[in-house]
Amino acid sequence: MTAGFKHDVNVEELNFWKSVFRGILNDIDIRIYFLLRDNGRMSDTEIARKLGVSATTIRRRRIALQEKGYLQILGILILQELHMAYMDVLVKFNQNVSSDEIERFISDAKRNYRIFEIAEYAGRYDVLLRFFERDMHALTRSIHEFMSRHPYVDDYEILPITRSPKAFAKKLK
Repeated sequence: MTAGFKHDVNVEELNFWKSVFRGILNDIDIRIYFLLRDNGRMSDTEIARKLGVSATTIRRRRIALQEKGYLQILGILILQELHMAYMDVLVKFNQNVSSDEIERFISDAKRNYRIFEIAEYAGRYDVLLRFFERDMHALTRSIHEFMSRHPYVDDYEILPITRSPKAFAKKLK
């Protein structure tokens, strides 16, 4: 426990976050995030009680974090707990692809409800897509169908995810 706060935290983790977000997030902001990370439904009053500060302070800080776009509270389905198949697809565009074609590809991926994450890369691959489906067979078919619609994709690699021990791996309550 750190002085002034009632909520136990890993001091090493807290110090890491403080050093990374120095000047952007303060101690209270980081602790609000820690509590909401564990329970996104926690009320401002409960957070205030755990941190030993007023509910008004917590509400003001949480709203500021949300308005700045730093914090978003959302629901996430834990795919491995639901026994869904999910795969990473690393995509390499051909050298002659235009920026408009890349934007169309990204827009198409954003509209695809089977894709739950998109990341742009610098390096061997250009884009990572994270797909999910009810089973591996249906998922593989969906991936190949999506990729076949984009002739400027030079190559792609499908990596089945067998387990996520950290990201979105909380047990459903």
